[in-house]
Amino acid sequence: MATEIVFVTIPQETVNDESVRILAWKVASGSIVEKDQQICEVETSKAVMEIEAPAAGVVVYSAKVGDEVPVGSTICQIAPEGVALPVIAQPGPSSPAAKSTSATSSPIAEIPKDLATEPVFADADLPPARLTPLAVKLAAELGIAKESFPRGSLVRRDDVLRRAGKLPAETPAATLQRPVQSAEPLENVPVAGVAVEWKDLPRRKIFEAKVLAQGHARTVQSQVTTPVRAPRLRARLERLGMTSIGLGALVIFEAARLLRKYPEFNALHDRGRIGSYADVNVGWAIDSGQGQTLGLMVPVIAKADQKSPQEIVEIMQRQIDAYVEGKLGTADFLGGTFTITDLSADGISHFHPLISQGHAAILGIGGELDGNGSETLYLTLAFDHQLAEGRKAAQFVRELASRLEAHAALEPAPVTEPFCALCQRDREALRLVRGILVRSEIPSGYVCSVCLAGFS
Repeated sequence: MATEIVFVTIPQETVNDESVRILAWKVASGSIVEKDQQICEVETSKAVMEIEAPAAGVVVYSAKVGDEVPVGSTICQIAPEGVALPVIAQPGPSSPAAKSTSATSSPIAEIPKDLATEPVFADADLPPARLTPLAVKLAAELGIAKESFPRGSLVRRDDVLRRAGKLPAETPAATLQRPVQSAEPLENVPVAGVAVEWKDLPRRKIFEAKVLAQGHARTVQSQVTTPVRAPRLRARLERLGMTSIGLGALVIFEAARLLRKYPEFNALHDRGRIGSYADVNVGWAIDSGQGQTLGLMVPVIAKADQKSPQEIVEIMQRQIDAYVEGKLGTADFLGGTFTITDLSADGISHFHPLISQGHAAILGIGGELDGNGSETLYLTLAFDHQLAEGRKAAQFVRELASRLEAHAALEPAPVTEPFCALCQRDREALRLVRGILVRSEIPSGYVCSVCLAGFS
């Protein structure tokens, strides 16, 4: 049993989420819980996350099901039996408690029995400031100590820049002049005279729109496309046992290694600077087409440039299985630096892939079949023109296409036995009737002597 009051907060699981939604409480408020017992489920932009009790004791809610809770804010308290807990007013975005990102605790004290009374915390009771990954890096570059930020706060990049004097301090007037950044999306008025039935989109779809909109706002998008003439590529992948996801795995394998040669596509642009990522982490789009239940998700292959095609296939297969079962975890989506999306199996040859926030490029794969069943693939690279020119993008996709064509060239062409275009007899069947094959232009291919005799 706990010997001190524990404040349970929402951890900073992803760098993109600023809030989560309370999906379900697994225990009633006022119940006794054990350490590591699951007490709550929250929905992030990518997955459902379980919150466990960091200590044993009596749990009292600070948020209800359906609430949108800022990351770092308190969702409940756990205290020893017999200790009354006041109700915690949900912290606002600017309060220190709203920006704490880990479970914190304070010694037991005399707590008022009036449950409507809000507790007052001293700075010493708050945890040290927590910096986001970007803020940590920037603070180190500028020589700013973590301890210089207020305890209990979540420090982001702009906070570091303000401390360094590189951004003006926020004022109410400045806040009013700042452009709206999708906290309240612009209203979209329906067509007049037509009834509309409204329902909420899933969080992942709202987050996807936010990321793509921010990516569009921060990049100058351009694109190039090249064909891949490799009609025997899929046959080779099947013969190598790379299953139906072999094409995607092979493209990830080759593209990841090429990104080391073309680092401007494994990067991001920020106010006149290029930031090159240290790792090549390739996200790949997966979508069952089942909308609300199994819609678009982008799991990540970490350090893909260091993995073999077979290793990539195994990771992709595991992620597909988890996707179907609804068990993809937050870790499956972290750290993507480049994205690949494949619509070739859907009969789409060309499309315009959209660059995500924090990325410099995305690769789209299309494909089409000719009348003989031979497939031509099309590689489309959408890229940020602030970091690279069209020629550099063209070199990347053309070199990638050449590598894929080289794989296909290793598969021998199928041997096809000539046959009559009219009666379909091959040489063996014609030998029995003393016939032969003769080359023909109309119809194209061969016509046997038996059929020719029939025309005379």
